[in-house]
Amino acid sequence: MKNGDNDLLRVEIGGLIKDQRENPIVLLKGVESDDVLPIWIGHAEALSIDLQLQGKSFDRPLTHDLLKTAVESLGATVVRVAVTDLRDNVFFAKIFIQRGSEVFAIDARPSDSIALAVRTRSPIFVAKSVFENHKNALENDQNLRESSDEELRRYLKDLDPGEF
Repeated sequence: MKNGDNDLLRVEIGGLIKDQRENPIVLLKGVESDDVLPIWIGHAEALSIDLQLQGKSFDRPLTHDLLKTAVESLGATVVRVAVTDLRDNVFFAKIFIQRGSEVFAIDARPSDSIALAVRTRSPIFVAKSVFENHKNALENDQNLRESSDEELRRYLKDLDPGEF
């Protein structure tokens, strides 16, 4: 990996859950660490991710299926996606696409990046700074102090993928 990629941690989808208001959350957990990162996403993106994880599909392609087909039609492949930043409680991501010897980084929402990664079986990464910023936000927000990473880890252990 290049360009500061050693500051990225490999993650996998720990599950999809809903908060008290029925808003979907994708849980990313570290492959080689206990880090857990919850990212609130839209309902359409959650459905897209969930269907793909379950091996189901619609009769017509969803937006992320279309994006995968477009990338492949151009002779390119998705090599990885990365959640690269967290600013003002907004997550930022990049999709890395390779065509020949060139790699292009495209700005994207984390939810779209993850939905595409699931379809292309591409690795998902999170910048170490995003995990740190998330931890700092939890520590600084009185309302979130009780929703610690430890609670998320415990939840992940008992997570039933069919719950979503």
